[in-house]
Amino acid sequence: MDRIELLKRIGSVEQIGGIRDFTFNDGKAKGVRGIEVNTGILRFVVLPDRCMDIAQADFKGSAISWISKTGITAPQYYEKDGLSWLRGFYGGLLTTCGLNNIGKPYGEHGLHGRMANVPAQKVSCSAEWIGDDYIMTLVGEMRDSIVFGQNLVLRRKITAKLFDNAFTVEDTVINEGFKEENIALCYHCNFGYPLVTEGAKIVNVPAEVADITAPIQGKEEECIPVKHEGETAFAGIENGKIGAYITYERGTLPDFLIWKMLGESEYVVGLEPRTTNCGGENIAEQGKYVVVNPFEEYRTKLKFTVKEIE
Repeated sequence: MDRIELLKRIGSVEQIGGIRDFTFNDGKAKGVRGIEVNTGILRFVVLPDRCMDIAQADFKGSAISWISKTGITAPQYYEKDGLSWLRGFYGGLLTTCGLNNIGKPYGEHGLHGRMANVPAQKVSCSAEWIGDDYIMTLVGEMRDSIVFGQNLVLRRKITAKLFDNAFTVEDTVINEGFKEENIALCYHCNFGYPLVTEGAKIVNVPAEVADITAPIQGKEEECIPVKHEGETAFAGIENGKIGAYITYERGTLPDFLIWKMLGESEYVVGLEPRTTNCGGENIAEQGKYVVVNPFEEYRTKLKFTVKEIE
């Protein structure tokens, strides 16, 4: 149906989709800004106060993302020491890890770095007809800076289209300082029940790690590296009814990890494109950072797609 035929049938696009800006008003989420994007098929919540990461997401009313027992947590509760980052790790469809560290804590750098707790500035939302397409766009930037030290900006653009079953996340890391900086990025994409359920499979990974079981008491997490080939790679989860996939560019995200946690309550599969297979102390020791020179940019792109399986 083209734009004119659709508008004959509705009073407002908000009847069937669009963007809704709101604020959480309870518990540790109180005061956190949320922006819900609804394509009429996919619905997801972006958190500008948490790096413009993505919390809840569903496809035709069925959840695809994992939300941890912490729930949405405001950035002022961020704890960086040791593994305390986990006290604010709500999961969500997307948590951004970096820019100074991914993986284990080391030295002054906590688990997975501070980026997921950096609020966005210069946030803008637009929703407009471009021809027969109704395009919804969110933009914001996170600044990771310190006096006498780094001055890094992560600019994020999220784009979705009415009636589409996919959306994109495009990031640009800019070094606005006057010396080169070492950065690392990991996109912690967290899928949960009912997409993740017994009998579901992780796709485009080795067969021996593809199976998903029912929750197992006392099960510990598994971190499984996977080697994808080609310029553009993908992985996903299929449960016989629904498939959810991420596509990423290997030129700037050459590494990939499966985070498989099939314990009780912590029942989640993470698909994680990364800049490196190192984290914690190893990332520094082995020199696996990305070097960004003064006023240079480093760009990444992810695409999320969800569809029914025939």
